[in-house]
Amino acid sequence: MTRAKLAIIGIGNTIAGDDGVGILVAQRLACRWPDSDHVLVTTLPGDLFAVSELLDRAREFLFVDAIAGDPPGEIRVLTSARRAFAPSLHQTDIGTVMAMLKTLEVADPFPDWQIWGITITPPEELGEGLDPVVAEAAVELERRIVAHVEGLL
Repeated sequence: MTRAKLAIIGIGNTIAGDDGVGILVAQRLACRWPDSDHVLVTTLPGDLFAVSELLDRAREFLFVDAIAGDPPGEIRVLTSARRAFAPSLHQTDIGTVMAMLKTLEVADPFPDWQIWGITITPPEELGEGLDPVVAEAAVELERRIVAHVEGLL
């Protein structure tokens, strides 16, 4: 199997309002590169440890996620971030998961990775749809990711 240059992985929960922004951005990006050998686009709506099954499929990973932070709607690029919403005590953030998988030597070589996130206020109740400021940031984040991918290719 040929490894893609980049995997774009949307993380979140679409029934938790703004927490679903990573999933929504990834779904829109999947339409741009549906059958690319260079870009893999998928989502992790549940168990973040499922990323272990994807690590051998790309050289670099870009995780798109909602991150807890103020003010809502800021775009941040980092390698660790507190999840904005964790519906289970067994859930953790993708930075911790990636650090654990690297320590366990799950992939060789272990891919480089970053989180491209949008700050949100953690939801207090379930519900679909994005706050307007988060929706606007999602459009900008999608634009930045497209520019990043075009620069890589």
